[in-house]
Amino acid sequence: MGYQGSLISVTGERVMRKQQQGMTTIGMIILVAFIGIFGYGILQMVPVYLESMRIQQVLNQTKENLDGQKATVAEIRSSLSKGLTTNSLYDLSSRKDFEVKRLADGYEVIAEYERERDFVANVYLLAKFNHSVQINR
Repeated sequence: MGYQGSLISVTGERVMRKQQQGMTTIGMIILVAFIGIFGYGILQMVPVYLESMRIQQVLNQTKENLDGQKATVAEIRSSLSKGLTTNSLYDLSSRKDFEVKRLADGYEVIAEYERERDFVANVYLLAKFNHSVQINR
């Protein structure tokens, strides 16, 4: 018949079934747990990305200060050291963490590094960065 989803009451009237709507408590708990874990991961990675932005800023300041001034490798490293200190990046070294490559028309300064943060138990979050600038003579 054409009355699917309806019931017949004791008095013989057709009564429509009430449709279930909404989310169960278990579904809500799972959703909140998923959002919480995702949010925790984001909170762990925010400082890493802020540090990356400061490193890019140091590289850009070094380029701005030395571009077109026939800078030497020692002057580039000195400028990087000052920028790292100014931006409170004390766990980085201008000698170990930055590579200065000689090019035909200047230098390329490269910061290639990884940052690892604890997440849950033996699971870690890893971010890899590669920043570079070219300093012309």
